[in-house]
Amino acid sequence: MKIDLHVHSGFSVCASTNYKEAVDAFAEQNMHFVLCNHYTACYTRPYGGEYSVEEYPVRFVEEYQRAAEYGKQKGVRVFFGIEVGIVLPDCPYAEFLIYGATPKMLLDCPRLYDLGQRELYDWCKANDLMLVQAHPYRKEQGHFPHDMTLVDGVEINCHSRFLREEERVRKLAAENNLLITCGSDYHRLGQQGAGGIICEDVQTEQELMGVLMSNNFEVFIR
Repeated sequence: MKIDLHVHSGFSVCASTNYKEAVDAFAEQNMHFVLCNHYTACYTRPYGGEYSVEEYPVRFVEEYQRAAEYGKQKGVRVFFGIEVGIVLPDCPYAEFLIYGATPKMLLDCPRLYDLGQRELYDWCKANDLMLVQAHPYRKEQGHFPHDMTLVDGVEINCHSRFLREEERVRKLAAENNLLITCGSDYHRLGQQGAGGIICEDVQTEQELMGVLMSNNFEVFIR
């Protein structure tokens, strides 16, 4: 099966399509995807966002649940994922992708965006999850590799507006013995199918993470 590991819906304010449009677009590609909406403090009211601190994780999970249910109707598996944005000493907004998590895990630890990289990595390891730095060479937005000892992998990101830096990502992974993931970073119609993985059939987030951690998949880029 083909899976895009990095997809956003309209819950992420930078995305222009809602979850139904995203599912329909991927159904046309005969693909499945991980819904990795942004999870960051700036979405909460103390930082000028729409949601209270208590409401935010609940709304985040509800968006996934609606997308997953609609996906079932369209033959598209929608997996739960998180793109968490955190503040680091050398970067005001570093983004990491979490694979294998369940909605309950997020609801039990709702302030992931307040953690440092080590704390985030330790939380992932305590819960048997996979942590990947998103688009580590997206220099157009000031992203760069952070502590490579505190991630499981790095991402080849196929967003159409930015350089994907595939060769640099592969070199970074090889130098640090890290896994490579790939996704379109879908935000709008037309980006579907730009990148992802081909793997055996998986049904759950934990099965997908097992495939990723075992490196038992093939990256594809359109």
